[in-house]
Amino acid sequence: MLKDVDLDAQTVPEGWREEARRTAHSKAHSTPSQAQAPVPATNRRRTMRGKTSIHFHVKRPRRNVVKRSISSLAQLENIEEEKETLLGIDMNQKRADDGRDPYRAPRMAFVLFLLVCSAVGYRSFNEYWITRNDAAFISTMATNKDTINAEDVTKSFRGSSDGEHRGALLQTTENLENGISQEGNITSQNIEDIPTLLFDDTIVAPEQLSNLANIFQEPYNPLQNKLFLWHIPRSGSTTIIRIASYCLGLTIASEAGKSEVASGSQELRIVEGLDGIHFANVDTSNPQGIERAKSLDLGQSEQVDLVSSPYLWDLAGIFDEVHKGYMVAMFRHPIERAASLYYSMRKNPQYEKQVGSLLSVEQYAKSSLVENNWMTRFLSNTLSGELTPEHEAIAKEVLRTKCLIGLLSDKTETMKRLKVFFNFKSVDRTQRREECQEKLLYWDWPGKNRHELVVQGSEAWDTLYKQNTFDLRLYEYAVQLFGAQGKLFDEAALAW
Repeated sequence: MLKDVDLDAQTVPEGWREEARRTAHSKAHSTPSQAQAPVPATNRRRTMRGKTSIHFHVKRPRRNVVKRSISSLAQLENIEEEKETLLGIDMNQKRADDGRDPYRAPRMAFVLFLLVCSAVGYRSFNEYWITRNDAAFISTMATNKDTINAEDVTKSFRGSSDGEHRGALLQTTENLENGISQEGNITSQNIEDIPTLLFDDTIVAPEQLSNLANIFQEPYNPLQNKLFLWHIPRSGSTTIIRIASYCLGLTIASEAGKSEVASGSQELRIVEGLDGIHFANVDTSNPQGIERAKSLDLGQSEQVDLVSSPYLWDLAGIFDEVHKGYMVAMFRHPIERAASLYYSMRKNPQYEKQVGSLLSVEQYAKSSLVENNWMTRFLSNTLSGELTPEHEAIAKEVLRTKCLIGLLSDKTETMKRLKVFFNFKSVDRTQRREECQEKLLYWDWPGKNRHELVVQGSEAWDTLYKQNTFDLRLYEYAVQLFGAQGKLFDEAALAW
């Protein structure tokens, strides 16, 4: 007989009622077979008061499954270890390879301790060695007065190794930053008296530059000496030339006479420009023009007051022992100068093809157009090839003995010093002389080029730094010389 089935409408979905009734009826009149699987306890019929109820619900998860899983994994791992031990595998080595080496942290701490001890020891030894070298050099300066020629140093230096290059870097900047007094103490006022050393030998200025006066030993004579401005691009040299010619009325010889060279004149003539400046009919911006100026006796002419050129070794040849050149130069931080040169070339149509594709200072610094230690190369007359400490030594010795230093970063003091020389030959051709100088010096200088500064630590700075390592040391040395040369302009020293 078919039994009534009480189904909970809230539990059983609609449509299953008939199927559940048929299932209950079939199970009531049938006997389970041997092969039939037993009905799970959660799905068994429950009889109450003659009625059969079927309950549908979700199976509850088995307890302690996670714990049993973890224990099973541990057992499997132990089994794997036993197998690997039988196969001859070192489990400690495997743990080390898997990053579970228990001795890894102590070993790393020990290595770090050794590195710290090494750094401290190296620094202490380095300080001791520098102090020892300073003491040895002071005693050497007191007893040794012999000098050698730069060419002799060149021959011995070229046979040395690169390690000797590094070990023989000059002592004038690091060990003797501020000079040596008569008592052996380092001071800041007599660095100009300390000769440049290389391999414990004293460097002298090259013989080819002997026609440039020694600024500390040969006083300026306006009747014989001619001012020579060593033109360093983008360092304020053009401003000095403009002030000397336009404001003070000096006659100059520079690239201003380029247009007059084509005339083919065989005699030195003075030309007046449209803006009122006076210049010679020569072009001293290149070696060929300098050679022509030498043939016209530019160095001995009383018509020219100031000569400007970047090629100091070539230009030194136009002077003689009687009419010596008196060298002055404007210096600027090499990285700032390189960035200024790039932005200046970007605005110049003449260099549009070369720098048109270089959209940033970083790209310019990595290109073949970037300058490499420009000042050191021109001072040592090494315009190509590898630079060595020998070239740096020669460059520093030329600055120390032959050059009156000016700094773009201190234009006021620089102009104050230069006016001492300019006033000997200046002609008051303008009623507003002081206003003219102030305008050109501070707010309307030639080649004015506002641009973004290169930030120290940036990629552009680091790349330019690598291209100017020699010039950076040379610039620091020039700054020290600038401070020491102030004694030349004291009231007591201006008697000459």
